Amino acid sequence: MMKNKIIIDVLFVVLIAIILTGLNYFELLEKYVGYVLIPILAAYFLGQQVERRFSNTK
Repeated sequence: MMKNKIIIDVLFVVLIAIILTGLNYFELLEKYVGYVLIPILAAYFLGQQVERRFSNTK
């Protein structure tokens, strides 16, 4: 279970890095930098809920 969590965390970090790099390449990051934290926080809290739900089923 711990290995799956690490893999998902790494994939999420890579995905966010790719998205932010793409936004920076098209010069959209400066315009929307205030909104970058919203999807990151949403994904974090969703991940916490999923972890709690699946850890209770064991």
